[in-house]
Amino acid sequence: KKGQRFMDEDKELRDVLSKLDEEEKKLQVIRKLQSQLEELEKEQKTLIDRVVEQHLSFKESAIKICNGLSLDCDGLKISIQYTLIQDDMRFFLETRLNQRGYERQGYVQDFPQQYGSKTEVSVRVFLNGLLSSEIQLKGGYTPESVAMDFLSRGWYRLDYSLKYQNDSFTQMSEGKQAFVILKLLLDFSDKKCPILIDQPEDSLDNRAIYKELVEYLKKKKKERQIILVTHNPNIVVGADAENIIIANQHGQNAPNAGGTKFQYINGALEDTKPQTTSNQGILGKHCIREHIYDILEGGKKAFEKREQKYGFKK
Repeated sequence: KKGQRFMDEDKELRDVLSKLDEEEKKLQVIRKLQSQLEELEKEQKTLIDRVVEQHLSFKESAIKICNGLSLDCDGLKISIQYTLIQDDMRFFLETRLNQRGYERQGYVQDFPQQYGSKTEVSVRVFLNGLLSSEIQLKGGYTPESVAMDFLSRGWYRLDYSLKYQNDSFTQMSEGKQAFVILKLLLDFSDKKCPILIDQPEDSLDNRAIYKELVEYLKKKKKERQIILVTHNPNIVVGADAENIIIANQHGQNAPNAGGTKFQYINGALEDTKPQTTSNQGILGKHCIREHIYDILEGGKKAFEKREQKYGFKK
């Protein structure tokens, strides 16, 4: 009996040891899984940090663009503002997130404002909520697809404002808009090739032509050759044109030599020598200055001012 008892106790001990061994193996598996889980969580956190950092670059880029392209020079002011497109973001969430319940609806409505004021925090909370299934989605959407779609978008719009002498570009006359565009083309271009401008005075009043356009052309022609097509004497004379090309279309009262449809002559503003040959048509009968008198309204008065300035004789 005593031996039987020892055998029974030994069997029980072996069973206990076997169970302990099994539990130890399970514990090792659990520890291994726990270690793997910790590594995965660490890797996930690293990936989330990288994803959030990349997403934040949209806002950083918008700020850099605003700071880099804004300028205030010679009465011309360009400013850029970045604006969070809250309506688009709210619509994105409404179409993908389950909004059953007051709390979920409030989250969707408040999220864009939180995103604007605390971008990094709100993005992390949103991303973690998707991955943990705390944020419930509508049918047809997965946490991965929603996260990828949301984070790959730039939720900012760039609004440009252009002012000249405190007048907004959108409120200017067409002529003044054209003048501002001309300034942009010339002031912000590195090109040195000649530029052809067709009637830059259109829709500008005379004062604006003389005080702004003419003075601007006089300054810019020192940097780049400017070729103008114009009907205005203030442009020709006031801007001190080096070479005038006058065109005439053949007609009964203004015939060209040989009946040519279009004929041209050119010369300096100071050209006072008429070409009197009768067979040269109307262009050959007058000097450059006299043609300006005849063709351009107000030309003579402009010339008189020029003569007074430089001491030219009539």
